[in-house]
Amino acid sequence: MIIRVILSSIILLSFYASAQKVQRNYGIEFSPKVGFLIPHRATMGHLVQGHAKGFELSALIQTDGKKQWHHDYLFPKGGVSVYYSDWGNRDILGTGFGVHGFITLPFIKKNGWSFASRLGAGIGYSTKVFDQEENPKNNALSTKLNSLVFIGAEIEKQFKQSSIALGMDMTHFSNGAIKVPNLGINVAYLSLALTYYFKELEQKSAATIPRFESENLSRWRIYTELIASTKQIYPTGGKNYGIIGISNFVQHQFTPKCVVEGGIDAVYNQSIIHDEEGNFTARDNFQVGAYAAYVLPIHKLQLLLGMGGYIINPVNPNGHVYHRFGSRFKISNRLYANITIKSHWAKADYFEYGIIYRWK
Repeated sequence: MIIRVILSSIILLSFYASAQKVQRNYGIEFSPKVGFLIPHRATMGHLVQGHAKGFELSALIQTDGKKQWHHDYLFPKGGVSVYYSDWGNRDILGTGFGVHGFITLPFIKKNGWSFASRLGAGIGYSTKVFDQEENPKNNALSTKLNSLVFIGAEIEKQFKQSSIALGMDMTHFSNGAIKVPNLGINVAYLSLALTYYFKELEQKSAATIPRFESENLSRWRIYTELIASTKQIYPTGGKNYGIIGISNFVQHQFTPKCVVEGGIDAVYNQSIIHDEEGNFTARDNFQVGAYAAYVLPIHKLQLLLGMGGYIINPVNPNGHVYHRFGSRFKISNRLYANITIKSHWAKADYFEYGIIYRWK
């Protein structure tokens, strides 16, 4: 829920900007971090024992304006980071490690100052997980390998060949209910990033090139997606249930940074009839829903934030409303890979792994 709120704010802010001209540059960034674990469920209060402390070490690239999307997003920078953190409770939670890709999207850039969002995703590793006998109090993570997602914002001041930035972010570890318990780790951080660039930074202002090609403006697109996944439900130690689905959706692109999407989901989720008591049959695992979403296109990447409601939902173990957020990557002109998470408000349901075909 917290991540969705932050992502919604970033999407809204992405409309406001002024541009600068820069050259392609490479750099190394070191960012010490301090924060605290957020117990987003009442049953997680015992996990908060002290402050979270860690760092990120990043290799980054500053875009140079050779592609249209560099200008649309005010010359963002991106790269790869190594993450480490002590979450403040070594006895139960252990420590976290990770490797993730990231992109920094400026809202404002002027005279060496910038205010930007920072988004990233990758793989995380936790040194301690739930164990019925040895670590039963860890109800946050049950697998050592997890997805790592973070969303944040930063204020940066650039100098001749370096920069300093004050940032805030939310870092999330989760396995997407592949194995329970999986309440997940949410940590809020305050960071101070120090960056050294291999070339001098350009600060002079320049007019942007034409921001959007007319043939792509207000363009309609039609897609079909095939989804597969798996999840566990309580009690712990149970079996994994399969999930398959198909989604047909339509997109309308208004501007380079504004795509609106709507579609119909049809899902068969084997876990549903085992999550509620009652005289149910296998056909009660079938759900149909309709949703709407905002999509932020960044070159070959699409960031998605959506919300929908069930039209057919016989058992209804999680309510009538569902949410979806995640990313898609363009493989070819018509094929996309999809990794999103489906949730019901603050409760993650499962990861959606999919392949998408664009018809038009």
